[in-house]
Amino acid sequence: MGAVEGCRIVQVRIGVNDLQESIRFYEAAFGVTYDETYSHFQFGTWPSDQFFLLTLDRDAPDTERRGWASFGFLVDDLDSVHRGALAAGAAEVDPPHDLAGQPRTSCILDPSGNTIFLYQS
Repeated sequence: MGAVEGCRIVQVRIGVNDLQESIRFYEAAFGVTYDETYSHFQFGTWPSDQFFLLTLDRDAPDTERRGWASFGFLVDDLDSVHRGALAAGAAEVDPPHDLAGQPRTSCILDPSGNTIFLYQS
């Protein structure tokens, strides 16, 4: 994978079915704290390359699209984070595995059905 140049995604907004359940899941699975002021979780600190915002939207106008988001996180310990996410309520799509030319990866669904890819950093 090459170095990131130019623009980089720093925020994803996802629709959720149950805000409190989603807050509990992301806090338990990824060790982040929900900021009610802005309806998001902040990963990393600003300014840094690790800065990223995940915004939860229970009032998304198109309820048919809730659970359709797909995004990925680089994590320090893929197997541990994957197990922790399952314990927090994620559904397993793909267990941790190796792919040619890519980092070790796994795939889970959050409680609203959003797809989360985990990548070993």
